[in-house]
Amino acid sequence: MPNNYPADVEINELDSEVMEKILKIISKTTIGIDCFFNSDFSAVIDPERLLLELIHLRQSGLKLRLITDISMKDISFYKEIVKYFDLRHLDLVACNIILVDRTEFLAYLSTAQNKTRLLHVSDQSFVSAQRFLFDSIWRIALPFKEKIKEIEYGHEKSFTNNITKPLEILGLIRRSITSSIEEILVLFSEYEVLTYSEEAGILNLLQDATSRGIKVRVIVYSENNKIKDKLKVIFNKKFPNVSVQYLQKALQTKMTTMIFDRRTFLDISTVVKSNQNFERIIGPSVYSNNEIKISSLISIFEFLWIQSDIDNQKIIKEVYFQLFKGFNLQDESYKRNWTFETDKQQK
Repeated sequence: MPNNYPADVEINELDSEVMEKILKIISKTTIGIDCFFNSDFSAVIDPERLLLELIHLRQSGLKLRLITDISMKDISFYKEIVKYFDLRHLDLVACNIILVDRTEFLAYLSTAQNKTRLLHVSDQSFVSAQRFLFDSIWRIALPFKEKIKEIEYGHEKSFTNNITKPLEILGLIRRSITSSIEEILVLFSEYEVLTYSEEAGILNLLQDATSRGIKVRVIVYSENNKIKDKLKVIFNKKFPNVSVQYLQKALQTKMTTMIFDRRTFLDISTVVKSNQNFERIIGPSVYSNNEIKISSLISIFEFLWIQSDIDNQKIIKEVYFQLFKGFNLQDESYKRNWTFETDKQQK
């Protein structure tokens, strides 16, 4: 049958040849790609080849945006996808559409015979309308992190668990860090615990979390400037993306506190001894999502963060004044006659 479509509209059965055409169009992207994918898009689209091509574009610095229907069963998959896409959720997305450079429109169409066809439109007025539609929906769609919170925490009952087994506590720390999606706060009341944490690989996990866009802040008590300088070298060299503040005053309680996404916390009691490892210094711990306790812990953390920053500024000022103290600088005044004569007077 003859093709009666306009020159800038094509509809073809999806086969290997058409798939190659899709990849060729996508590979020429210079600005970015916007997508609508439904929850079952892998049954329609060849996800491995398509996603690999899209990931390659992201690694080249191009912008990728995806709107899809995120559910509990797909959380692990989308936690990987969000590394490459700006991802948002919309209920009941029923289409699979790709906007390339905002100049090409690709849509996957299903037939009654369970066959898939590809609609390709390059008409600029049509593509502009689809671009406007995507931007409008993007503004109201739920950001990925908010959707994950809704799924993972929205219907979760309040709990408080007392844990005494060191290996169970260590495993919980690792799982909580790797599953966090927004922010991790850590307070070390003893610098030795931080050192043992590094040996256990916990600081490496915190550094890895920053590569996923997670904000990680650490407060650690350091007894003196020698210890503080040593810790600074460790963080600058091995964990440069972890933000750190150093406390000058010791805390009353010997606890290590970790707060994950401001939703759960882990309070770990520690008994520091020489020639030990992280597992051996861990004591009874509390893991909970109690909102009142979390709010209190966050307030304490933020207060200590600000306080340590103020103390650090005081040290900088003291060093500055000590630097110039020995120069015996004197007050001096400078005068200049700012009277100007006209050219006529000068003559």
